[in-house]
Amino acid sequence: MKRNSNRIFRLIFIPLLLSVVIILNGCEDDPSSPPPDENPQELITTITLLLVNQSDTTDIVTAEWKDIDGAGGNLPSIDTLVLSNGVTYNGSIELLDESKNPPEDITEEVKEEANTHQFFYTAEEGAAGRITITKNDFDTNNPPLPVGLDYIVEVSPGGVAEGILNVILSHYDEGPKTSEPGIESDIDIDFPVRIN
Repeated sequence: MKRNSNRIFRLIFIPLLLSVVIILNGCEDDPSSPPPDENPQELITTITLLLVNQSDTTDIVTAEWKDIDGAGGNLPSIDTLVLSNGVTYNGSIELLDESKNPPEDITEEVKEEANTHQFFYTAEEGAAGRITITKNDFDTNNPPLPVGLDYIVEVSPGGVAEGILNVILSHYDEGPKTSEPGIESDIDIDFPVRIN
């Protein structure tokens, strides 16, 4: 009787043990698959530029880019950035993900991940040579590199002009942050600009 019990035990227990081992091995990470992205790109649906005249703080300029339904849906709405000749502005940028309720403040995320993010502002077409943008905030890299959440906009004197302000937010996950735009961008958009 004892012999039969041992035989039944072996017939049930050994296949059961093998099944558990196979299942556990199947749950292990596949070494050939890429690791999960520890710092995924943020979804940004709303971007607001806020500029305050250094000589007259009641003179505030804003321009908003908004694409609530994301890429592939409706075209984004975008404001023209209207600047004055010969004026210097203190600038900031706000990023939101309004697909969530309540909206998520991506500006804070970029601030927290400053060592892997950097904004690039480039005046193009009729605005080229008329607008100079200096980034005002830095990360904790060694040496520190600009972030660009805060900046100064200098508009040189001259006639009326129209052009574009290209805004890129580079995301450095593929290598160390540098003073040049990275290969990954969280945003790359053009604001129409008019200088009065």
